[in-house]
Amino acid sequence: MSQSPGEKRPSLLRAATALAAFGLWLGLLFLALRLPPDGREHGNLGQFVGRLHPLLVHGPVALLALIPLMELAGLIPRWSHLRPAAGWILAVAAVAAYVAAYDGWLLAWSGGFRGHDVTRHMWGGVWLAGVCAAALWTRSLGSRLAYPVLLAGAFGLMVWTGHGGGAISHGDDFLTEKMPARLRVWIGLSAQPAKPAAPPPSVSVAAAKAGPGSADPGNPAYYALHVAPLFARSCLSCHRPEKHKGGLRMDTYAQLMLGGEDGPVVVPGNPKSSDIIRRLLLPPGDDDSMPSDGDKPLTPEEVQMIEHWIAAGAKSG
Repeated sequence: MSQSPGEKRPSLLRAATALAAFGLWLGLLFLALRLPPDGREHGNLGQFVGRLHPLLVHGPVALLALIPLMELAGLIPRWSHLRPAAGWILAVAAVAAYVAAYDGWLLAWSGGFRGHDVTRHMWGGVWLAGVCAAALWTRSLGSRLAYPVLLAGAFGLMVWTGHGGGAISHGDDFLTEKMPARLRVWIGLSAQPAKPAAPPPSVSVAAAKAGPGSADPGNPAYYALHVAPLFARSCLSCHRPEKHKGGLRMDTYAQLMLGGEDGPVVVPGNPKSSDIIRRLLLPPGDDDSMPSDGDKPLTPEEVQMIEHWIAAGAKSG
């Protein structure tokens, strides 16, 4: 028995929507595979639009937390009207997930970000957008098995991807640092948060032997005692192994001296030619200014300490 024109239209619309969603997801997949974040900056306009990501990402987060509640409540006859509304909200959540994923890729690619945390968060956004779209499609087909599974998967991906975003901004232990001990054990973590690693023995020994001369910028212990703590406080949120903007890592002396994508940032004996000093002296509103992303800026006296250290040869014990 053939379908009437009125019956064909919803089927065609559903197929067209599914095809469009799949095409957009393939676009995300292409960007993630062929144009991943490479640690280089790619223009101010892309960075401006990309920096809307923290605002855009909260839309799908809130909606995906709401949808399962509406679906479960809709099973009760008096609240059955919530189920059709849940479908509409899922559609909005899927669109928002795509927008947030594209904008997140733009922020990472154009903003000069790179690292394990950045890549993991990007892929979380790619898969979240695809699973949201798949959940919406199976719901429209009336699937009683695939839809709940995909909706649960979307919720789990949302939590995992959101945690990854928090790790990029605040560090890997931002969520778990103050978690109650029983809950930490229940999810498989140690009862107490890991303490910061001690400095390498060579640095500790040099610092212990430095004595009164440790205030001399030419003393090899000066870096460990005076310069490294400044970098740890104001620079590591953007320049650590998991996220190194501009390809620059500052978590160890060796990595600092390697420099970033644009070359060395420290020129021993020559602070004026050291890019790190140029960036530290720029006004906060400048795109090249360091530190960025809301980190505590260095005082003029602290920048001067780094200048004196570089001028004395940028040594480390």
